[in-house]
Amino acid sequence: MELLKIQGLKMNYGAVAALKGIDLTVSEGQIVARLGANGAGKTTTLKAVSGLLKPTGGEILFEGENIAGRNAHQIARRGIMQSPEGRHVLLGLSVEENLRAGAHTLKTREINGVRVSAKQQLNDNFERVYQLFPRLKERAKQPSGTLSGGEQQMLAIGRALMGSPRMLVLDEPSLGLAPLLIRDIFEALQKIRSEGTTILIVEQNALATLKIADYAYVLELGKISMQGRHRHCSTTSGSSRRTWAVEIITVVTLRNEKKIR
Repeated sequence: MELLKIQGLKMNYGAVAALKGIDLTVSEGQIVARLGANGAGKTTTLKAVSGLLKPTGGEILFEGENIAGRNAHQIARRGIMQSPEGRHVLLGLSVEENLRAGAHTLKTREINGVRVSAKQQLNDNFERVYQLFPRLKERAKQPSGTLSGGEQQMLAIGRALMGSPRMLVLDEPSLGLAPLLIRDIFEALQKIRSEGTTILIVEQNALATLKIADYAYVLELGKISMQGRHRHCSTTSGSSRRTWAVEIITVVTLRNEKKIR
């Protein structure tokens, strides 16, 4: 079942076209990756999905409903929660308070035929997050500003999960983290997916992302240049089939090297 379907999405910053009519599909239960260099339009796509930017054109269908141009709080209540680039945890609040802030959209709802109160969901979500990230439970009363970068990333993801999202949106979760912490974060993402939460992830770390993704899109200069599932990726013209891990990593690496120069 298609949970998210983007059709012909366009976004301009003044006279600059950041997105040039992209299409993207996320099926329920998948991890779908958007890969590309800095400036390719990855974060712009996520901001449009989350309601932080209003598209210039195109549709963003979530469970069949066009949410393009809706406000961020309306989209969050529809079940899309974002963990932003740079974490943006509330530094003056404790870990527990940060997590509680992520649960503001909870309301009584039916789950598997049973009405579950917002309070019960809150308790269940605390348990879920603490099982995923035991360090957060150990530091529940600690100010989030005293956490390490990896722990803050865990907190940012946990905060998004507190709202019981239908789809979790992640922007560069590996940014600035040591390899062992990246491994821990990506193992947690696989567990989150196995529990039934769909994930849309934007990353420059193609190697780590392709190990867990069901499908990937490569974005270059506002256009999708490559996409694929399983162990293969095709060009948008469909003219060739190739091993996607090598091809995508090469594309992203070369583009990033050009940015650095």
